[in-house]
Amino acid sequence: MKYITLISSYLLILLFTSCEQNQPTSPAIDDHQSGKLFLKIDRANAPESVVWVEAFLTRQAYDTMSSTMNLLSDSTADLLLENIQAGEWHLQVDAKDSAEVVLYSGETDVQIFAGFTTQVNLVLEPTGEGVGNIYIWVTWGNTTSANWTDFNGNPVLVNSGNYWDYSGVSQPKVLVENNLYEMFYTAQGSPYSGYIGRAFSSDGISWTSNNNPVLSPGSPGSWDETAVCAATVIKEEDGYKMYYHGWSDPWGPWHIGLATSPDGNNWTKYPYPVIYASGGQEFQIAPSSVIKIEDTYYLYYSGMNSPYVDIRLATSADGINWTKYSGNPILTYDKTWEGMGIYYPTVYQKNNEYAMIFMNGSGTGFGKATSPDGINWTKDESNPFFTKYDTHNNWGLGKIAYPNFIRVNTQDRIYYSGYPYEPPFSIGFVSK
Repeated sequence: MKYITLISSYLLILLFTSCEQNQPTSPAIDDHQSGKLFLKIDRANAPESVVWVEAFLTRQAYDTMSSTMNLLSDSTADLLLENIQAGEWHLQVDAKDSAEVVLYSGETDVQIFAGFTTQVNLVLEPTGEGVGNIYIWVTWGNTTSANWTDFNGNPVLVNSGNYWDYSGVSQPKVLVENNLYEMFYTAQGSPYSGYIGRAFSSDGISWTSNNNPVLSPGSPGSWDETAVCAATVIKEEDGYKMYYHGWSDPWGPWHIGLATSPDGNNWTKYPYPVIYASGGQEFQIAPSSVIKIEDTYYLYYSGMNSPYVDIRLATSADGINWTKYSGNPILTYDKTWEGMGIYYPTVYQKNNEYAMIFMNGSGTGFGKATSPDGINWTKDESNPFFTKYDTHNNWGLGKIAYPNFIRVNTQDRIYYSGYPYEPPFSIGFVSK
């Protein structure tokens, strides 16, 4: 389903990590000064039927402010509202066809700061008005794969309200051994910080979390002093290896670090990243899956230079010294539903091939790809196979993200993160 993303030119941020970035705390607002709201329209991925985009700012006791642009004729895809009185306003954006029927709409409250250009992320949802088309996909014979069904008790893990997970839990990585489920996940104490938590379950449904994080940001001056996020864990005979991404500055480079543990609870970090961001499309990198093929570790990670994000690979003989694959990226966005990115892959072996589950950049759906060697991938024609509209009772209608595939006995499960309308993230699962 098409959507339109609006965002200010100040900084374009995709849903890349649950350590999401929100508007920084600003100094006390001077009500006698004004600010600006600058909206940038993603014209390249806009539905063909949309011609007009209108933005309205309303606030009690103030005149309504508005701006309009024509996607077909205007030279830029920008809307600028200036001289806005500092304070909280309500923003509504409508996308119309040539007959001025509102096809997509979205609204949110925004805080205008004196002397600043305010950052806004807004997804316009279909209104159901106007006309559309039906595309019918016909298959012959009996289908052998059942549909994915969202668990009716979702979410299964939520934040506890402690200092380290107050702003949500997400990015689950689940291991299963001897009928015991073990989950490592990202917890946010604030929009800019990240911790790694650990939880246990006997059935994968009822989870008991540790009272404290098992991995925390580094000391002041370290490369990961602000956040550790998106851990992917592999368990071997001599203990655990955890690959995570971290940063000292959320707007700067993100690198990939390594921590090891004999028991999964007490971790020792390597002092420096084992894979460095290198600029360009790897300005920020984050791991999401690690597997071992014969004697070689394969680490799948996402590369982002906002707004674009893709899937990449690094290999290692010892899990410490890594070589980025010379053919990166191994998978990139080329379908309408993927928008400007695909990322956060989880890779597993199935029969005589490898399979990958990934998410799209806007957090609306999951796709699948297969590979004979873990390097060369082919996307499934039925993508996306699960969307936010498939979540039970719309618990993930806001966004779904960070899929993690596991197989338990004869059941396939994908643990993932979601929220109904606004953050914080919680964790649920879908199965078949």
